[in-house]
Amino acid sequence: MDPSLFRYVWQHSRGEQIFLLLVILASLPFYWISLEVPKHIVNQAIQGGAFEGGKQTARLFEMSLALPDFLGGASWRIFDGLELTRVPFLFALSLWFLVLVLINGAFKYVINIRKGILGERMLRRLRFDLFSILMRFRPEDIAPLKPAEVAGMIKDEVDPIGGFIGDAFIQPIFLITQAGTALLFIMMQSPSLGLAALVVVLAQAIIIPILRREQIRLGRERQLASRQLAGRIGEAIETAPALHTFGATRYVEAEIGDRLGGLYRIRADLFRRKFAVKFLNNLLAQLTPFIFYAAGGYLALVGTVSIGSLVAVINAYKDLPAPINDLITWDQQRQDVQVKYEQVSAQFSPERLLPPANGKAAAIPPADTPIQLTSVSVQDARGVSLLDRLSLTLERPGHIALVGPAGAGRDILARIVGRQFLAYQGSVKIGEVEISAFSDLELSQILSFVGSDPLLSPGSIRDNILFAAQRRSPALGDISVLVSDNAQYKAFLEARRSGNPLVSADADWTDYQALGVAGPQDVDEAIRRALDAAGAFADINRFGVRGRFDDSHSDAFLERFVRARQVVRERLVSKGMSHLVDPFDPQLYNAGASVGENLLFGVPKGKKLHMDSLQRDTFVRSILEAEALLEPLIDFGLRVAEMAVETFAGLPPEHPVFERYSAIRPEDLPRFQEIVDSVHARGTTRALSSSARTRLLGAGLAYIEPRHRLGLVTEAFTARVLRARHSFRSHLPYQYSDEIEFYDPARYMRTAPVGDNILFGRISYGIANAPERVYALARGIVEELGLDKDIFALGLNFEVGKNGWQLQPAQRARIAIARALVANPQILVMENAFLAFSSTEAESLLHSVRNAMQGRTLIATLPSSEQAEGFDRVIEFDGPRIVTRDIVTLAQSA
Repeated sequence: MDPSLFRYVWQHSRGEQIFLLLVILASLPFYWISLEVPKHIVNQAIQGGAFEGGKQTARLFEMSLALPDFLGGASWRIFDGLELTRVPFLFALSLWFLVLVLINGAFKYVINIRKGILGERMLRRLRFDLFSILMRFRPEDIAPLKPAEVAGMIKDEVDPIGGFIGDAFIQPIFLITQAGTALLFIMMQSPSLGLAALVVVLAQAIIIPILRREQIRLGRERQLASRQLAGRIGEAIETAPALHTFGATRYVEAEIGDRLGGLYRIRADLFRRKFAVKFLNNLLAQLTPFIFYAAGGYLALVGTVSIGSLVAVINAYKDLPAPINDLITWDQQRQDVQVKYEQVSAQFSPERLLPPANGKAAAIPPADTPIQLTSVSVQDARGVSLLDRLSLTLERPGHIALVGPAGAGRDILARIVGRQFLAYQGSVKIGEVEISAFSDLELSQILSFVGSDPLLSPGSIRDNILFAAQRRSPALGDISVLVSDNAQYKAFLEARRSGNPLVSADADWTDYQALGVAGPQDVDEAIRRALDAAGAFADINRFGVRGRFDDSHSDAFLERFVRARQVVRERLVSKGMSHLVDPFDPQLYNAGASVGENLLFGVPKGKKLHMDSLQRDTFVRSILEAEALLEPLIDFGLRVAEMAVETFAGLPPEHPVFERYSAIRPEDLPRFQEIVDSVHARGTTRALSSSARTRLLGAGLAYIEPRHRLGLVTEAFTARVLRARHSFRSHLPYQYSDEIEFYDPARYMRTAPVGDNILFGRISYGIANAPERVYALARGIVEELGLDKDIFALGLNFEVGKNGWQLQPAQRARIAIARALVANPQILVMENAFLAFSSTEAESLLHSVRNAMQGRTLIATLPSSEQAEGFDRVIEFDGPRIVTRDIVTLAQSA
């Protein structure tokens, strides 16, 4: 960043600044004339100066051009003017004054609009430049930064800088010319009055900035305190689970309160100082009118100054305090903004930066170019050696294992080769190019890195994996196409003026060549190969089976899944497996579904009929009452509660038995214990409170006979539920029509997951290996009908959440490995990438990754040489030093 704000602004907005300067200069003649006109209105029209000697008419707007005497003194009349009587003469001058006011207003409008747009454009450029520089920070420089503080700096702290940028050059010029013009006009009417105005103006210009220095100091303190507060709040959010675990929330709240108190004191002092200075400034500004009215009035009485001139002076002075005050304010803003800019510039000016992506491209080394480390040393912040004068050549291609205890030289070496750490002494080269000299774009074509932290971004699995291939610079496109799209063309021009990328992120940035595919239609296949190598293919399929197709898919597309449903049913029957699935049949009670699900016989689309709130819905309760099911279901709920209280009391909430067998959540057990005790004491559920009966009804609606096995569902009961199902659907109110999608064997249900649509039933409980057998059959039919790719694509749409929190740790790790593999790097560095897996899973995954990296370079950190069997080279570390450079593995000796 340029350390000078004004140099930065001038460098990027010179043309616009010059244009605005020309507009200001063009406005001055009109401003001067507007100051003259009031004098003529008073002297010539009102007092009759133009009609002296008994004249009935006078000429207005007469224009002539005369040469000076030394050129002959000739003159030419350009316009004879208007011959007007006194009243029209007055109105014409007044109308001329109004026109001049409008012209001056138009000039101010144009200047202010262009200044504002210039400021916003430069703010956009400044924010982008800061972010662009941030992306070039070395890993060790960016690691200690607090995200909340840095985001606050780019978003909030530079905002006042952007507001000032439009005023940086133009505002002082505009204000000085306006104030100078008004002051010069006053002096030409009366030197003594002009001198008095000048003295007051100079007093304002000297005293006020001195008093405002303390404001600037307090402003700096406020900025620093606000930034530190934002950083601490960000830390508290990141460590919230630990705060809750150790009960430290009150302590942190007290700390935040202390910081807020300090910030309040700074802001209160700033508030007092600000309005004290404002009071003094207004006092000085009102002193000059007093002089004009007293001294000017006296001069008018003695005839030294005409009444018109005095009126013109007072009219001119009304335009003088505002520019002077604005100029003082501008100077304060200049100092304040300069400090802010210097602080931001210093924060974004580390000693060394990575090369820019658009810089001069380095030649990409061939795939067999070795990695050469020469005298590489690393020390931590305490001075402890992590690597000690390491010189090493890593031949390529080849699979290299770095073995040793965690935290030793093996880890730091992997991070250096993966360019995750550059604060080393010595040299690390790929061919003839130092690894720190590659831009991100260049290095990404050679090397990929996977660490212990998967670093997933919010978005779908597909987005996260394809992130590794979002590096192809899209073509700008035909300019004629841009011109035909007015909004797109304007966006293009603004991006160019603001120094932002000319191609939108909505363009296609995917590097299909790196993915090894011809185009967008083959991208999912490339992702599939990478996920298969990372062992995540089955997980993605599960996400797809649980996913839902959105409204963009046609009915014809979805009919293929209805066909799969029919084939599954036929195969279950033909293979003698029909007893493994209870189908959704409108005429039958589904034993594998809850009572509530049997009642609705559909998938809730909204909150009204959601299973968690079904027992509270008035329409549902009216149907249950009409079919004499309300009291039996409350009794069902009591039996379920008694069973849960007796069976699950004392078990930890996370115990899997709750999820598998209980219709009651662990946190609700104490309340159900109270209800059970109350019923036992009173002998009936009818004496319970309304809320207690509702709870029992909810437990009764959640009852599933094969799961809970209390023998409550009889043939008579199922017949009543089926009648209630029919009544529910027949009498469904209009306002409920968008709340549920009913099961229909002949139609695809968009609200239901894909798996439910294909299976269209519930797998029977209590039959050994039933789920595995059913899923294997369904999976074969899906592949047979060519639906597997659609399900896989739907699984890729699964949203991973912030930092991948929607995924299990092992799933996050697998997706990170797939992301590293998808773009087919020459070199893959894996540093502690298998920590989320068991030893068996890690061994299997490593074998799969090695197969995917055949013929290329793989560098992986492993805890022991036994796990490195089959590697081309094993390098063993003991602390910062290598103890064994080459171990011939069993595979090599064989």
